[in-house]
Amino acid sequence: MSRPIIAFVLSVLAAACAPAEPDQSIFTLGWSKFGVGYDGFVSDRNDCVMAASVATENAAGREQATPAVSASRFKSCLRARGWEPNAAGYSAPLGYNVRIVQ
Repeated sequence: MSRPIIAFVLSVLAAACAPAEPDQSIFTLGWSKFGVGYDGFVSDRNDCVMAASVATENAAGREQATPAVSASRFKSCLRARGWEPNAAGYSAPLGYNVRIVQ
């Protein structure tokens, strides 16, 4: 096999094995639920952040202090509570940052 073909095959294999990027948009897009105000959204959102929290470790094997949230669990939690993505809906309070993991 020629080197360009081998390089191509290896790059395709590396891309296939790479972990998927978490859905960052779930924390920036708006959410809406008929008849529920912003306080209700913040309450449900905070509950879903807690429910979707996962423990992660740094390279030394110690648990990281910054919260990590599973994107798929968070999205499922809000949808289970009746919230739907909506560009004109409520979004996260300012200054509330979490690390997003798959």
